[in-house]
Amino acid sequence: MTISMKIAVFLCILLSSLTYGQIKRGRNEGTFNIPASNVLGNGNIIVSAAFAGSAAPSGIRLDPGVYLNVGIADIMQLSGKTSFTNFRTLGTTEGHFQLTLPGNDHLRFFGIAASGDLYLSTEMDTLSGAATSGRPEYHAYIRPSIIADLDWIAKNKSLPMKTYAMFSMADNPDLLYLYSQLSFRLGAELKLNKNSYSIDFGAGFYKELQRKETAYTGDDTYRQQRFWIEPAVRYRLFDRYSLLGAVRILLLQRVKSERPLEPTYLRISAALDVPLLFRETNTEAIRTMIFVEKHKQVQPNAIDASVKKGVSLESVSDLDLEGLNLSTQEEESEEEVLKRREEIQKKMEEIERLLEDLE
Repeated sequence: MTISMKIAVFLCILLSSLTYGQIKRGRNEGTFNIPASNVLGNGNIIVSAAFAGSAAPSGIRLDPGVYLNVGIADIMQLSGKTSFTNFRTLGTTEGHFQLTLPGNDHLRFFGIAASGDLYLSTEMDTLSGAATSGRPEYHAYIRPSIIADLDWIAKNKSLPMKTYAMFSMADNPDLLYLYSQLSFRLGAELKLNKNSYSIDFGAGFYKELQRKETAYTGDDTYRQQRFWIEPAVRYRLFDRYSLLGAVRILLLQRVKSERPLEPTYLRISAALDVPLLFRETNTEAIRTMIFVEKHKQVQPNAIDASVKKGVSLESVSDLDLEGLNLSTQEEESEEEVLKRREEIQKKMEEIERLLEDLE
């Protein structure tokens, strides 16, 4: 192999390794229904535009909305959501304060977080307190939730799977003024370098509260339940934005004969995540490096085969440089620059050893 060809092959592998997986990906990304136990990262801000449409016996309901996630520390984040039911009335407005364990900024196998959830109900309550049909009440509810997940790639680099579990006391916030609720959710996500595919399973339990107009004392147990499944996909646009889509299907619902819980047979959801301020965290940098390492393993084989077959230098370059995104990470700190230089130096040494083996 000539010196010029050595240099060309060296650059091909180096550029491919350094630019593969330059993805704007937050460490708090979970499934459509379960957030990750990791929080966003100090100073990071992500805004989302969301849309949901559901079908029930009472008709079709549309819920466009806006989400906001703000990282305020390495172990804390704030998030909020508001929607506009059928494009006319203000829906339930939510606020969430999430606190996770230290070590959040590492690719940890087990994570757990607690969240305080505030729901500002905009549903007209005419059934409790001093409310009447002419003077409805609007209430605020505070409910806790617990999130836990297992990131399997931290144990096995060949298994980019993340599994989730969540317990909450709000299965459907719109109905908190009618029912005491328990919610259990399980999820699994195939978390690839760019896109993700997930599936969630949920179970909601409902206990009707007292209704003053019928002097009904309410249920003594959670007599009504609903069970659903929801596959979803996260597709990365321009390596920066996330387009999410999900379809929820009702599997089973148990109701009582009097005042039964209305079923929601089908729910279609979509969202677009836009990072306003974003700096890559160590968690996602490590995840990216795992995918880079796996990508590098196939590069020497391709180049070695090309050399043995006598393929021209131009074809090798075209093979390895096609579609590369040479953009660098934004707003790198001095420490991050030094780490990147160390990584580049290590890659150069590995490639030099590879070239010696090819000879």
